[in-house]
Amino acid sequence: MTSVFFMPTKVVSGAGALQVLGRAAGELGMTRVLVVSDPIISRQVYYADALSLLEASGLNLLRFEDCEVDARVRQIDAQGERVRRENIDGVISIGGGSVMCAGKGIAIVATNGTSLRACSGVANFKNRPLPMIMVPTTAGSGSEVSQWTVVKDDDHHDKLVCGGPLSFPNVAILDPAVLASLPPSVAAATGVDALTHALEAFTSGASSPITDGLALEAIRQLAGGLRSSVCAVSEEAARTAAIVAASMANMACGNARLGHAHTLSLPLESLLDLPHTLGVGVLMPHVLAFNLTVLPDKAIRVAEALGVRLPGDASLAAAIQASVRALRELYIDIGFPLSWTEAQVPHDRLREMAERAVPGLYAGSEGLARLREAEIGDGTVIESFAPRRMTVRQAESIFRVCLADPI
Repeated sequence: MTSVFFMPTKVVSGAGALQVLGRAAGELGMTRVLVVSDPIISRQVYYADALSLLEASGLNLLRFEDCEVDARVRQIDAQGERVRRENIDGVISIGGGSVMCAGKGIAIVATNGTSLRACSGVANFKNRPLPMIMVPTTAGSGSEVSQWTVVKDDDHHDKLVCGGPLSFPNVAILDPAVLASLPPSVAAATGVDALTHALEAFTSGASSPITDGLALEAIRQLAGGLRSSVCAVSEEAARTAAIVAASMANMACGNARLGHAHTLSLPLESLLDLPHTLGVGVLMPHVLAFNLTVLPDKAIRVAEALGVRLPGDASLAAAIQASVRALRELYIDIGFPLSWTEAQVPHDRLREMAERAVPGLYAGSEGLARLREAEIGDGTVIESFAPRRMTVRQAESIFRVCLADPI
């Protein structure tokens, strides 16, 4: 069986990495740049420093600092039109996953002259986006090395995935200094997001030896260091390990693709406004147990990467139980929730959420539109790259235990 690994983004990491920002923009031929951020990040000292570096390099800067919690189609389309109108030739995103997704979306729309909605799905646009530089300010999404952008379509109450080989950022700059002011709750949530990327990549049906190596090391780094990076943000070594591990996790899942945790979370995010990290994080222990039943060799490796020492004769059931327990203990230690509340995910909408997950993560707007015409039953299979098929009924059951949390 053949596999392909593709990750063309140049990664600059380590203390002081932000200092190369101006030079990196110049090397990409940027002269008139749109800087994308959000209202919180744009008030930070490191953001002002980044702007100063860009201005000192002679770049003409325009700003969009109003990104919302989720990247939005309407904002991306408006900024894409602005980029074309004002002859902007590069996009620099400074922020978390939503800011980076917005930046990628703007770069795609700017050169393709259409709504991001029309570009959603896999490789559904023709023109290469504008040059992009990503500066992550959390150790979470790993969007800085990802071809994918995830956006909310308020008009249709959908959450869309858009991307392809053309939409990788050109440069990612990973400077641990930007994590020093991160609140512990945000560090915990984004760290769990990175961990779900690594776990889903390692257990994907499309994984390869390369993605397995990246994912497994990311699991080790995050499981071993997340407590320190959350509880002691002053430790530069812990921050460095966390931000690099988040990128490694997305390098893995960007090629191996994501599975049931992200697929099931998508309708919760689009219809119930559940935060992404809360959706995938609470789902992950249950999805991990579901998938590892068909991955006996990987079950032991996952447990060990999560810090569990298993005897040589450990059974598959013991390895799965140990993996789930280790993951849940990590959540408890960093203050991450183990379940959802009724207010967040109402019981009476679980079946609807399970049915809305059927098209899978990468369907795009056309796939979601087809869902509305489809006949769905208990046995309908949810599209996913996971190693074990999941039906609507099984998805609904997992949603229920994420509320009751009996494990």
